[in-house]
Amino acid sequence: MPERDIRLQRRHTVERIWRFSAGLLIGGTILAILVLAYTPPVSRDALTHHLAVPQLYLDKGGIHEIPEYTFSYYPMNLDLLYLIPLALGNDILPKYIHFSFALLTACLIFFYLRRATGPAAGILGVLMFLSLPIIVKLSITVYVDLGLIFFSTAALFACLQWKESGYRRRHLILAASFCGLALGTKYNGLITFFLLTLLIIYMYAWDHRRTSSYRGPALTRGLAFVVVALLVFSPWLIKNYAWTGNPVYPLFDSVFRTKPTPSAVIVEKVQAVAPPLPLDHFSIRHHGYGESTLEIALVPLRVFFQGRDDNPKYFDGVLNPYLCLLPLCWLILSGPSAFRERSASFYLFGYAILYLLFVFFRHDMRIRYIGPIIPPLIILSVNGFFDLLRFVQSRLQGAGLIAAQSGCVLMLAALLAVNYNYMAGQFRRITPLEYISGQVSRADYISRFRPEYRLHVYAGRNLPANARILGLFLGNRRYYSQREIVFDDHLLKELIHGDRSAEAVGKQLEQRGITHLMIRHDLFEKWVGDNFSPAEITVLQEFFGKRLFLLQAVSGYVLYALQ
Repeated sequence: MPERDIRLQRRHTVERIWRFSAGLLIGGTILAILVLAYTPPVSRDALTHHLAVPQLYLDKGGIHEIPEYTFSYYPMNLDLLYLIPLALGNDILPKYIHFSFALLTACLIFFYLRRATGPAAGILGVLMFLSLPIIVKLSITVYVDLGLIFFSTAALFACLQWKESGYRRRHLILAASFCGLALGTKYNGLITFFLLTLLIIYMYAWDHRRTSSYRGPALTRGLAFVVVALLVFSPWLIKNYAWTGNPVYPLFDSVFRTKPTPSAVIVEKVQAVAPPLPLDHFSIRHHGYGESTLEIALVPLRVFFQGRDDNPKYFDGVLNPYLCLLPLCWLILSGPSAFRERSASFYLFGYAILYLLFVFFRHDMRIRYIGPIIPPLIILSVNGFFDLLRFVQSRLQGAGLIAAQSGCVLMLAALLAVNYNYMAGQFRRITPLEYISGQVSRADYISRFRPEYRLHVYAGRNLPANARILGLFLGNRRYYSQREIVFDDHLLKELIHGDRSAEAVGKQLEQRGITHLMIRHDLFEKWVGDNFSPAEITVLQEFFGKRLFLLQAVSGYVLYALQ
């Protein structure tokens, strides 16, 4: 058999082994996520927002204004999907709805890479995306970020397809429609909207720069993109304008608002009692976290290497270093040609960098905030890996080539192993098999993560239907409350301030319809010690002694009745 045929046969064998192995890993990843997700929701944002607001809509029989919850004014494309399983009494299915958008994004990545590079590249892209720690974390949580990632990626790919198709109108409309859906999923979609508008104008202007009048048509197409995207987003704009006079409330409220909204009045009253510290996110990193100027400047790089879950100092999530290292390989090996030719990869790279820098300068960095750059970085990572393989193949032969290729594969395997180590850690933390097998009941499982749950159960069974609970230092988690609950950690200080008596405080609470108090006592006592004068503490002690009756206490959480 000729040497060339032997090499081809060997290559086909390697590709078959790769496809089979990668297929097993992808299938195992999906199965692991399905198992991890089959537990009751306990994440903070789910219990305060993404499940809580839809449940309030169900309780009232329709969408209505909830001024005490500012986040109820946010766009809610995905949250409305969660209404369906909640109406059927299922709060686990929303996790699978959220995960489905990760699968849809994986499909976009696969088809893009298969067309641009080949099937092996598409499979690798899917594996690198689905196993990424932040994607795993989001896939087992009732958030909306995976929807934002999908719609933003679809809009970006449609923009690139618009360019490749010779600027056909239907691709522009498709890109704008997906961008509008991203806007309607989360306000972070405004970054996607801004960057893609610039991209539309720039791509058209660059490709037609040799014509005499290209600026006008480029701006016209950018305007068409803006109009279609805003039309798709318009239901949320109209709703907020009707309720508050600000179509993107609470953003840019000083620009749009002519009179205070109920929720703004609440915020202003809280700030009057406890004014916020005048610190931007850079100052918080410097003074609060003790980071140097160099450490702060390196945040856009550190985010790929130092992420930790539930730790805002370390970006509240976990990525993988290959999202940084392999795109750099692509950049170095592509050289100036990628910039001269204005290839699709050039635009993916520019989009990712600008998005990352926008978040860095405008917000304290959270990995969820930069989610839309993950698919472009996955594509650049796959391209960088295959460029690296081609580079060593062009420079080496024989045993040296085999050793170099093996080293590249082992490097990638080691980086992927980081993802699966994270996934194993999620099994240890979440322990889904205990719940699925019935070893742990639903109540016991939720109480393990949210100790106040048992108080909510007690309140639902023993308090009258018209009870109104004041929740203090509960993290605003209201989803599991079966009775009306309001959160205002500063209300007592407002009432006690001014030498009021315990009796007067009780009457003020009664006038607000408060019948019970639910408190996390350790945080409450620390707050009292830090914020109350000795005279106010005396009034507070008298109020607790004379006007409150202890009903139930669980793991530091206490339920009182107002007498």
